[in-house]
Amino acid sequence: MSDKSLLPGRVSLEDVAKRSGVSTATVSRVLNGSTTVKAARREAVERACEELGYVINRAARTLASRRSMTIGAVVPTLATETFSRPLATFQQKIHQSGYTLLLANSDFDPDTELKEVNKLVEYGIDALMLVGNSHHPRLWERIEQQNIPCIQTFSVDQRYPSVGYDNEQAAGELTAHLLGLGHQRFAVIVGTPPSNDRVSDRISGTRQALAKAGLELAEENLVNSAFTMNDARQAMFRLLDGPTPPTAVICGNDLLAFGAMRGAAERYLRIPNDISITGFNDYEYSEHLEHPLTTMRVELDRIGEHAADYLLAALNGEEAPRQTLLKPELIVRSSTGSAPRRPR
Repeated sequence: MSDKSLLPGRVSLEDVAKRSGVSTATVSRVLNGSTTVKAARREAVERACEELGYVINRAARTLASRRSMTIGAVVPTLATETFSRPLATFQQKIHQSGYTLLLANSDFDPDTELKEVNKLVEYGIDALMLVGNSHHPRLWERIEQQNIPCIQTFSVDQRYPSVGYDNEQAAGELTAHLLGLGHQRFAVIVGTPPSNDRVSDRISGTRQALAKAGLELAEENLVNSAFTMNDARQAMFRLLDGPTPPTAVICGNDLLAFGAMRGAAERYLRIPNDISITGFNDYEYSEHLEHPLTTMRVELDRIGEHAADYLLAALNGEEAPRQTLLKPELIVRSSTGSAPRRPR
C-alpha cells in the first residue's frame, strides 16, 4: 500500500505514527527495540514502516544518543561452523536489544584484524567481539583509546574480558583417550597461523600428555598448514607415506577430521581397526558420518550467548563476569578404537 501524499518527501516519524494509529513515542520505543510495547502495536508500527518505506536516520540518532546501536565482531573465517554458529547466537541476542551486527573477517591475520577493527571503530560501533587472545600489539591500545567494551572468545584471558575454554586441557583429555586405547604413534593435522593461540595451545596439550606417557610427537607427524577438507586429505597421504605412519590422528576440527578419513579410506585403511581419527568442536554432521566421529564437544552457541550478555551488560552499565570458563566434553564414537596389534 502506498500513500501518494507522502511522496516525494522523506517519510517522518509522525507519518508512521499516523499510519499505525499510535503516538510518536510508541513508534520511537518500537524502533529502539523496547520490549514494553504490546505485540499488536509493535506489529502495526512495523507494518506502517514497511508500507511507507520508513528508514531510520541512524546518523541523527547517533548524534542524539551518542550510540550507533551497532556492535562489531571480527572472526578469523566464516568457512566453518566453529565461528558461524556462535555468531548466529550472538547476533540474535544483540538484535533482541535493538543492536545491529557489523561483521569482518581477518583470515587469521593480525594485521588484517587490526585494520578491520579500525574500520569498525570508524563506523562508530558501541562494542566489539574478538576471537582468541593473540592480536596485533596495537589492537588493545586502539580499543582502550576508544573506550568501548570488548570481549575475547574461544580463549580465556585473565587480562581482559573473555569467554572460552582451556585448550591445553581439552587436547590433553583427547590425547589421554587415545593413549588409553594403546596408541603410541600419533600425528596432528591443524592449521596454525601465528594468531591462532587456540590450536597452538592444543598442540602443547597433546605434547604434554604424550610426554607423561614417555612418548613424543614426531616433527614430521605435525601438519600445521591444513585449513580445508582436501588439505587434510592430502596431509593424511603424506603422513601414511612418512617414516613413522601414525595409528592415531588428532585433527584441529571436525572438517579436517572428515578430510583425514577420506584420505585413510582411499589408502584402504579401516577406521578404527587400522587407524583412529579425532576431531574438535562436534559439528552437527559429525555423528552422522560413515564412522561417527570421536571429538571434543564445544558449546559454540553458549560462547556467542555469553559474549553478547557481557557486552550488553557493559553497555547498560551493569556488572557481568569478566571471565567465563566453559568445559568441552569428550564425545567418544566409533572413529577411535584400540591400536592395531601390528602397526603399519
